[in-house]
Amino acid sequence: MRLEPWLLELVHMRYSVAMTQVIFDWKRTLYDPEKRELLPGAYDLLSALAKKDIPMILIGKGDTVMRAEVERLGVRAFFTEITFREGAKEAALFRPYVDSSCPKQTIIVGDRARSELAVGNSLGATTIWVRQGKFAVEEPELEVQKPTHVVALLSEVKPLLELLLP
Repeated sequence: MRLEPWLLELVHMRYSVAMTQVIFDWKRTLYDPEKRELLPGAYDLLSALAKKDIPMILIGKGDTVMRAEVERLGVRAFFTEITFREGAKEAALFRPYVDSSCPKQTIIVGDRARSELAVGNSLGATTIWVRQGKFAVEEPELEVQKPTHVVALLSEVKPLLELLLP
């Protein structure tokens, strides 16, 4: 059976999920707070997404010190929004950036299944667990903490996003 090209395109449009933005956690996902430097591959990943005009949002724990680090490391221009706040990461922090009519169009990349990824899952977003560093062994305890995708290193996020993004 041969399908007409217009029909294939219609099926693709109907059933494909076009991711429209990426939310990154800051500490230990893109930034090493002990060494005060970007993690290997962070700048390349952000540059690649910027070249594709993918909107990126940065959310993390901290205050003006972390904002200053973003500036010092030369990555401020990559992000359309930056939010730092002390305390636990809650849905209210992420909700403004996740379209409730199409939550899977938002990808949340983080290093903690029990924190930002659980919040992303609760909002219906696509989640990527970068299972490296301090929280690599912190297993999800609840169903809502299980990420959509798991990678071992930040350098593995770029090829995964190339599959997920339009």
